[in-house]
Amino acid sequence: MNWFLFCVTELYLDDDGELVKPGEYGVGKCSMQPGIMEAPHGTMYVVTAEYVRDFLGKRRSSNLTAYNVRTAIEAFYFGKEKKEIEYEFVFD
Repeated sequence: MNWFLFCVTELYLDDDGELVKPGEYGVGKCSMQPGIMEAPHGTMYVVTAEYVRDFLGKRRSSNLTAYNVRTAIEAFYFGKEKKEIEYEFVFD
């Protein structure tokens, strides 16, 4: 199983009726191949479980938490320094 970071790019209501806003994110496991994919309401960034394990093994805080998985995936796609994922929206 691989790990994904889902970044919301458009406003929508989830299954519980809660409003999900652009810029929010979620992490989880998936069976998709590594890469960047467009998904409904956002973008998915997928990396291998081995990469996440190795990344966390090199850090002092190697606990498998949502924050640490997000940090590992952001480091893979955006470099070592932490960067915010920004989106530009145009509303007509």
